[in-house]
Formats: sequence, C-alpha cells, structure tokens
Amino acid sequence: MTVDNNGSRLALERQLDRIALDAAWPTAAPATAPVNALGLPVALEAFLTALLERTTGGQEPLIDLLAVTGSGARGKYQHGWSDLDVFVIAEPDRTTELHQVLTEVQSELGEVKLGLTVLSQAECRAGAVTSRLLHVLTLLGTGSLLPLWARPGLTIPAPPLADDVAASLEAGVQSAVEIRRQLLKGAPDLRALFKVTALLAKVLLRFDGTEQAGDNEALDLFAHSEAERHDGLVRRARTDRAAAHALAQLVLDRWMATMPTTEEAA
Repeated sequence: MTVDNNGSRLALERQLDRIALDAAWPTAAPATAPVNALGLPVALEAFLTALLERTTGGQEPLIDLLAVTGSGARGKYQHGWSDLDVFVIAEPDRTTELHQVLTEVQSELGEVKLGLTVLSQAECRAGAVTSRLLHVLTLLGTGSLLPLWARPGLTIPAPPLADDVAASLEAGVQSAVEIRRQLLKGAPDLRALFKVTALLAKVLLRFDGTEQAGDNEALDLFAHSEAERHDGLVRRARTDRAAAHALAQLVLDRWMATMPTTEEAA
C-alpha cells in the first residue's frame, strides 16, 4: 500500500491510524431495531420517526446510520431527568441539510434536551473518536446496541472490548476533573454532578472487570460496598446537595486511591 506523504503531518498520522486499525479492528454490518422497541414516550417516538423519515426517505439518504444511545437505548429513559442521546454517521457535506431537518422536527421534542453526535465514516475508521464514542462503536459492533437505521451494505469498525476499556481511562480523567469543578461551586448542578459521578464509577468498575451501563446500578455498587451510613445515598443524591457531595467524594476517593503517592513515585 502506498501512503500519500504530501500533506500535513496530521493527515499522514490519520492515514497510518486507518491502516493500523483496519488490521486491528474487525468490521460489522449492524442489524437494526424499530423505534417502538425502545419503549420511549410517544412524543420521542414521533420525533425519531419523523427524523428518520426525513433523513432516509429520499432517493439519496442524508445519513449512513442512526442510533439512540444512553438511557434511551437501555429502556431506562426517565422523563424530566434523561436527555435523548442520538448517534449519527453522516458525511460532513450533509451538515446543512441535517440542520434543516432538525429545525423541521424539533417541535416534537418539547422540553427534552437532544444530545446529537455526528461522525463521518472516515473518522470512525481512523479512530478519531472520543472514548465515549469508541464505546458506542464497540456496542454497535457487538450487537449490544442496535441502530434504528443503517444504510444497506454499511459496515462499521467494531473495536474490541479491551480497546474500549483502555480508552475509557480518558473519560475517567475528565470525570475526576469535572467532579472537583462541581464540588467547588457554591451551588453545583446536582444533575450534572450525579451523571459525572456515575461516569467515573463506571470507569473504575470496568477496570475491575465489571460492566455497568446504568448510572444507578454503577453507583449502587459503590454505595453498597461501604458502611451502612451510605444506605439510600444514590437515591438521595439526585435531589439533596449533601448526599450528592458525599456520593461524589466517595467515588472520587476511590479514583484517587489508584494514584501513586509522592513517596511511591520517588
């Protein structure tokens, strides 16, 4: 294979990444599931149905794949708490048309916040993704997450679980920083603090060989492994500032316990 070295250093590195990952990561042709399989509220089903009709119903689809991720994909959606997280594979030249479609169907969402992430096929295959998106690709590749639509004949990279776990360290670092940022606020955003605490808990659990996709389930493992004084802590942390702080500190302390001390480093 000949690699073009006439561009920038970054372009060269992306080409080399693609070659390496083509050899290291298998590919998969994802199966799909209907919108009503998610068990979402009727309004959100209507939004997703309208979005799919407008992005895939024409002679040339605007997208290559669309999947709901997060709690909405696990049957754990909670109205008033959860966002609707959507992952899309589409080429950059479709951005303007996608924006127009979203403008047309936005009213179906009501007050629900849409978390939309769009990647190109080239970014997926070169591994130019965050740790969270690498996790999404892993789930799609193993069939643990079924998209609502995929272009016929589409294949996507399927990173192995070991690569997914290793990459999640990045998410742990970011989460630990964000937890402290929230704790230092006079009035932290309890929802944001709860979610970032759960994310760090999931990362810690993964390195212990335990996969827990749900926020509550991951946090319960930490709370229940401690003394009785933590009974009900996860439930209270959603609305009570003191409980949210205690839970965040509990998980952050476990993270800090993995760091070498100054004496050990010396």
